[in-house]
Amino acid sequence: MAIVTFGGGVAGIRGTIAGVTFSANKAGPHARMWSRGANVRSTLQTAERANLSTLAATWRTIGAPDRAAWDAYASNILQRLTNSLGQYYYISGFLWFVKLSRCLATCGRPPILTISPFGAPAAPTILTLVVSAGAVPCAITYAGGEFDPTYDCVIQLALANSIGPIVKPITPLILKGAQTPPGTSLDFTTELADRFGPVTIGMKAFAEVCRQELWGRRSAPFAISVHVVA
Repeated sequence: MAIVTFGGGVAGIRGTIAGVTFSANKAGPHARMWSRGANVRSTLQTAERANLSTLAATWRTIGAPDRAAWDAYASNILQRLTNSLGQYYYISGFLWFVKLSRCLATCGRPPILTISPFGAPAAPTILTLVVSAGAVPCAITYAGGEFDPTYDCVIQLALANSIGPIVKPITPLILKGAQTPPGTSLDFTTELADRFGPVTIGMKAFAEVCRQELWGRRSAPFAISVHVVA
């Protein structure tokens, strides 16, 4: 890996050119030789590939007027996205259809064929997070009506092997999606065990919780972290 310094009007580079991959971390910009990643064939990866293939087939069944509406939606300034260099960019109507349909699938909902009439919702407020290595239920708590009856809830989680980190060590994995959860708490004990296996005291959990409206638009995450308890 090589350290990189930019100049001459170049502020940053991301991506691969002629076998060299440019990226950045806390130490600054760097370059390294590109290498092919593993062709993962886990159960989750295989299911995701099948889902993407199904969504592409579903897109071909959408009528031309609706596809045009998706493209118009995608070109609206409200739908612009931000890349790793902080620059704005746009994606196609097809990719928005795939993006929102995948978000809906997280909560067990079918794909949508028409565009969302809403923007992204506001982030929820999470009161507490409990991640337990023992018999204590793993759950988040929130005020009544935070999700029900309008929003689904999506929980993402990352684990650190010590209590010292103050920022999440990896990109959080989707842990649970729940349709308009009622009440003031949502348990994810089973999902934690299925996704991560046993957790131990001395680890730290970083959760990101989002509201998701019923067309698939997802809020910014509410971030909260705790030490794993007994």
